[in-house]
Amino acid sequence: MLPIVGYTNKLTAEPGETVDVMVSSFGAKSYQADFRQIIQGDTNPDGPGYQDRKIEIDLGGERKAIAKPFRPGSCVVIPAHKTFAGIKDFTLAAVVKPSLLDGRRRSIIALPGFAEIGIDENDHLTGNFSDQMLVSTLRLSNEHWHIVSLSYDSAARQLTLSIAQDRDAASEPPRPEIVSLETDLQPCMATECLIAATRGTDGEMVDYLDGKIDRPAVFDRTIAPDVLRNLLADFSLLRRQRSLLGAWDFSRKMMTQVIRDISPYQLHGRIHNAPTRAMTGWLWKGQELDWKLRPDLYTAIHFHSTDMYDAGWDMDFSVTIPDKLKSGVYSVRLVPDGNEDDAYYCVFAVRPPRGKPSGNTVAFLFPTCSYMAYANHRLAMDVPGTEIGMGRAVELDRHHMFLQENPGIGFSVYETHDDEQGVFHSSRLRPIVDMQPKVKSFLGGFGSNIWQFNADTHILGWLDAIEQDYDVVTDEDMHEDGLRLLQRYNVILTGTHPEYYTRNMVEALQGFTDRGGRLMYLGGNGFYWVVSFNEDMPGIMECRRSEAGIRPWEPGHGQFYHGFTGEYGGLWRRNDHPPNHLCGVGMTSQGFDISEPYVLGPDASDPRAAFIFEGVEGPKIGEFGLAGGGAAGLEVDRADVAQGTPEHALVLASSERHTDIYLMTPEDILDPTPDWSGTQADIIRADLTFFETIGGGAVFSTGSIAWAGAMAWNGYDNEISKITENVLKRFDQETPFKPPQ
Repeated sequence: MLPIVGYTNKLTAEPGETVDVMVSSFGAKSYQADFRQIIQGDTNPDGPGYQDRKIEIDLGGERKAIAKPFRPGSCVVIPAHKTFAGIKDFTLAAVVKPSLLDGRRRSIIALPGFAEIGIDENDHLTGNFSDQMLVSTLRLSNEHWHIVSLSYDSAARQLTLSIAQDRDAASEPPRPEIVSLETDLQPCMATECLIAATRGTDGEMVDYLDGKIDRPAVFDRTIAPDVLRNLLADFSLLRRQRSLLGAWDFSRKMMTQVIRDISPYQLHGRIHNAPTRAMTGWLWKGQELDWKLRPDLYTAIHFHSTDMYDAGWDMDFSVTIPDKLKSGVYSVRLVPDGNEDDAYYCVFAVRPPRGKPSGNTVAFLFPTCSYMAYANHRLAMDVPGTEIGMGRAVELDRHHMFLQENPGIGFSVYETHDDEQGVFHSSRLRPIVDMQPKVKSFLGGFGSNIWQFNADTHILGWLDAIEQDYDVVTDEDMHEDGLRLLQRYNVILTGTHPEYYTRNMVEALQGFTDRGGRLMYLGGNGFYWVVSFNEDMPGIMECRRSEAGIRPWEPGHGQFYHGFTGEYGGLWRRNDHPPNHLCGVGMTSQGFDISEPYVLGPDASDPRAAFIFEGVEGPKIGEFGLAGGGAAGLEVDRADVAQGTPEHALVLASSERHTDIYLMTPEDILDPTPDWSGTQADIIRADLTFFETIGGGAVFSTGSIAWAGAMAWNGYDNEISKITENVLKRFDQETPFKPPQ
């Protein structure tokens, strides 16, 4: 277990800025903090060894470690002030489709302390009014929408609960089940309306719903169920009702946290913990697949009791970045109870000042989108068949056990919620316990703990070893500043696994190479999935895995377009930005057992590539490495002109004969015919690729995640390191490259 964890309010900062640090105890009584630059984070005994540098900043002395809880669960909060005060007659209504019924109480819509529609432990609809409760005999179903309401008629002293199961195949509207009782009116003191949750006795939100809610509404009179159904089906008719106190159209302000009320009272609310918007609603029957064209069909929100956007912990202290601190990857290290072996690292990048370039001509692109996508992932623990896919047993580290014992920390986009729906969102405003040095990973190949952050520090350590000055910029920096940022540099180096990219990022990097920049893609499975940020919700990222690709879940019919931006999700290969066009290669296979060497091909003798292999002999290179024992492995990319690889690109070397663990990607398997296995053998390879661009730039791509692990072999004294250094030196020269005629 981890006795202490923390996070910062940002993953990128420049000198002079302040970074807030949030800390929580999970057993620690006290802690001290210091500030360190991370040079090489992998502890593999065959590697160069862990290395960091302490930066002398006074972060205060010993602090008390305070336990702070995770509070997952999403809902809508609508401040109502005095709008509901004094109402006598009322109707609460909504259309709901639960996605998880597991014996827990759930709330659908509530005026806390006054009235609520919910689901009980036996999956029956409940209506609560003061101390009175109504319960339906009909059980709710995960398969159908339900029109539900709770109303009170003060003249008749009648409280009524109604539920109608809306079956798609029904030839006529379903008859509702109605349950009633006589009771006296209780004064309404509610100052808010909650959707998909309610308040507990301590004021905290409880009873989160797992499921979709559409068209919630509140009236100040009793509405008969048959009338209610027609009103909820037509917003234009609904908003004209004089009895309407509030009705919330979830299709409005879709790309924000705002929930719009269509009533004259304008009781607008906000989402809490980022539930999923742009989801098919009650009236969606496949009429349109793009929510932007028919938002009236996408009026539902899918809520989850496991949603997590912002942990919301109080700030414990802050760090002001020194004015003259050079760009790099840094960490606030938390040492609990004086035990450095239990230290926790809150990692972030220090970028160069926006208004004052550092003068460096080389930049390392810190792949924070990929770190967020994999944040707190539980693949080997929760995904069946993971060990079979790796061809070996996996070793779990203490941070994996922390994740198992604290599911409230939130998931990566590789997991599913408890209802088995895919996790569309990942946030950095919470501890990311696998984004820190010294963390062991169950991915990376035999004899290795190399994956994501620690693998990327092999590149940082190599830059330090060859005494190369460089800046570090993050994915978020590139997303926000685009080519204005990248054009400062001659050379951009990627990390080992830059898998997740926004449109701004892809187009900025493409513009960089088109206009003479030099790109060194030192990884595999890069530029693969479309992701998006939300301008109204800093620190969160959306991913919808539409149409093929290696994916653990699908978004569901009609839900392929992002809620944050409205763009089509899925692979960049199918969104007019194939990685082959950008960097010459694209994802072809993955396997997490053994990595292979490259075999030089005829193109390696081309005079255009002479600078790359200066001082290096073949015919094989990279028969070693920290990630699976070779330079080509884990996830590998191939050149393919049909997918956009420039025709003049040189395929310098290729890996051969990967193990049977390596299989074709789903997007390449169009027809699983009997000759499929032969096709697979042909395309499963890593291609070392080089080409020039028309603007005088150039691209060098390794097509392998394991490449950096081979760079670090033997203290960076090897041919893979030499090749990479040859490329960097030539790429950093001002002399333009010239594509062949």
